[in-house]
Amino acid sequence: MTARTLKAAALAVALAVPALAAPPGVPPDWPDPFAMRFDPIAFTPPEPQRFELPNGIVVYLLEDHTLPLVEGVAYVRASSLLDPPDKVGLAALTADQMRAGGAGDRAPAALDEALEFLAATVEASANPFFAEVRFNTLSDQLPEVLEIFADVLMRPRFDPERLEVARGRMLEAIRRQNDDPVQLAVREFFKRLASGHPAGNTPTEATVQAITRADLVAFHERFYKPNATILALSGDFDSEAVLDALEATFADWKPAAIEYPEIPPFNPRPQPKVYHVPKQLAQSVILIGHPSVYAYTPAYNVLDVANGILGGSGFSSRIVTEIRTKRGLAYATGSSLTQGFTFPGFFFAFSISRADRTGEVIELMLQEIRRIREEGVSAEELERQRSIILNRAVFRFTSPHAVAQRTARAELLGLEPGYYERYLERVQTVTPEEVQAVAQAELRPEEVIILVVGDAALFDRPLEAFGEVEVIQPDE
Repeated sequence: MTARTLKAAALAVALAVPALAAPPGVPPDWPDPFAMRFDPIAFTPPEPQRFELPNGIVVYLLEDHTLPLVEGVAYVRASSLLDPPDKVGLAALTADQMRAGGAGDRAPAALDEALEFLAATVEASANPFFAEVRFNTLSDQLPEVLEIFADVLMRPRFDPERLEVARGRMLEAIRRQNDDPVQLAVREFFKRLASGHPAGNTPTEATVQAITRADLVAFHERFYKPNATILALSGDFDSEAVLDALEATFADWKPAAIEYPEIPPFNPRPQPKVYHVPKQLAQSVILIGHPSVYAYTPAYNVLDVANGILGGSGFSSRIVTEIRTKRGLAYATGSSLTQGFTFPGFFFAFSISRADRTGEVIELMLQEIRRIREEGVSAEELERQRSIILNRAVFRFTSPHAVAQRTARAELLGLEPGYYERYLERVQTVTPEEVQAVAQAELRPEEVIILVVGDAALFDRPLEAFGEVEVIQPDE
């Protein structure tokens, strides 16, 4: 989000709040809209059916005949964590070229034309948890699109010319990434949080230049197997017919043992330190945090509630109220708790703040982390956060495909059936005492890594006030 957009949003809020508080003609005893409470939303999402094909592919199907559309996704255990250290970017480039580089009997241009003619899309990508190949089509074109989808998964061509085009795009993105201070801060911050683990790796010019077409072929051959794949389809189809079609389409894809590389253990307690990335800016980008818990641990659900109260729920959260609303020190601020699956999640607070108040903002962020540990949360704060989470949950299931893909992802990531339902149940029963206990155990202000991108000449105090400082040059 740009600074101009943030200023416009702040102005809109400033103008809207007085209007809500005392609109013309409203009686003095009119209820406060922010204090209004409603009955819990009763919402039961549909449940997809689970099947398993003879070659080991797990399939989730959910029929929805509202529109003549079908969406599908294949999740594959071929994540970017599997990149060799000297070829970071291989998983992402492999997934990209499975679609862009042609597949089956179709050269790249022929594949593009076929999908355009069918008014369909097929896309592929990879992240630290899995690779995915998606399609979207009109239901009457499903047989043809399934054929293309299967070719992309099983028989990519990896066209050399398309590979060089993609490499050029990646290299240009790498060269430009230091231009964005937020991107720069996030990259360097998580590199330190996950030091020594591939979760902290990002592609560089050297690693991308080192990747060959043979590397893509080998990566696909090694990790893209039916027994490492989960499909989720939803839309206007007959489940029995689609299941037969999937079995026939993927019949030639044979399961095989997969030898995954050994991934270094994750260090849950990296050395606390302050990092400064010098950059001449009128604002500082500040990140403060440490590795946290896995999503499947009992502490996660309660810690997620604590984070929402601390800084994860916008204007109702403490960090936003203290730093932005009361003091006007930040364009954007808050906190986040990421979900950890194959490696721990991360807790971090963030702020894009006035450079001449950088030290003050860091101290306020640390102060709020300490306060939730020492003072806990009020019953009112907890009830508000509970309501936010429960109402937000409805929008995680806005479509049948959202339901199907969430269920498929949960299995791929090793979550037990009913994980999300149990999360919501825990949110409804958590107490203020439990929130404080988990905050005391899992929020560790004395162990944080602090990273600041900004101009030290403008800071209100030296960063050494917060600990040992290491300067990072952006190109390191």
